[in-house]
Amino acid sequence: MTDSTPVDRAGGAPRPPGAGLAALALRWSDALLPVAALLVFLVAWEILGRLTDPILFAPPSRVVRGFAELVETGRMQRALLVTSNALGVAFVLSVIVGLPLGLVLGRWKLLADVFEPYLDAIYATPRVVIVPLVILWFGVGYEGRVFLIWIGTFIPIVINTAIGVRNARRDLIEVATSFGADERQLARHVILPGAVPYIMAGLRIAMGRALVGVIVAEIFLDLTGLGGIIQTESAYFRTHRMLAAVVVVALLGTVLISSMGWLERRFAGWKESTAR
Repeated sequence: MTDSTPVDRAGGAPRPPGAGLAALALRWSDALLPVAALLVFLVAWEILGRLTDPILFAPPSRVVRGFAELVETGRMQRALLVTSNALGVAFVLSVIVGLPLGLVLGRWKLLADVFEPYLDAIYATPRVVIVPLVILWFGVGYEGRVFLIWIGTFIPIVINTAIGVRNARRDLIEVATSFGADERQLARHVILPGAVPYIMAGLRIAMGRALVGVIVAEIFLDLTGLGGIIQTESAYFRTHRMLAAVVVVALLGTVLISSMGWLERRFAGWKESTAR
């Protein structure tokens, strides 16, 4: 008679009966738990929305109808395109400015001592406060919106990049320098790979700040994009349409932050390859 006990082929050890089913059930529970939480949230929202004045708080069923109305008229598509354009341009400019500046401030302490207090002051200042100044400088058009997004977005990238550069391994820097590596080679092969976790943390924070900035700019400058829909529909007490735009903003933020996580995993491989 042969033994029917399952055997783990990787190590040859017998596997308890039902272990595969237990692992499958665990994977299914991990996948279903977020879905169940979302369903509970939507049901609670629907019940609360139906018990509340629709002007104050619309249920998901009315929000879906409001979203369909905005899509049918084309407002949602145009608003999403306008918001994404300003957000993307400002974020790219923030990366172009923030990464080199963070590298410089991380490598030269004297420059960091001079400039970082001003960066901290700008970062701590709410962007709503500088809206009148932005209007005077750039007007209420596209340039003003991009600047208002950029001014609060590039600083987290600068600060986190500088911290990552300062935490680079000194022994690796000394070895590379002893073999004649210049600043560009040090940055490429030693400093930036070690600073990847800090840089990606800065990019995640910056993306969240950029999304907040674009909505603030659209509400307080020219009432365009998703922020314009939120402001306009709330002014006319069309709460279901306003919440539809809010949900789109939340979903957009989720997608963008998740993309930063994907980017971090991609650069983790670069860090490992350069560390060998």
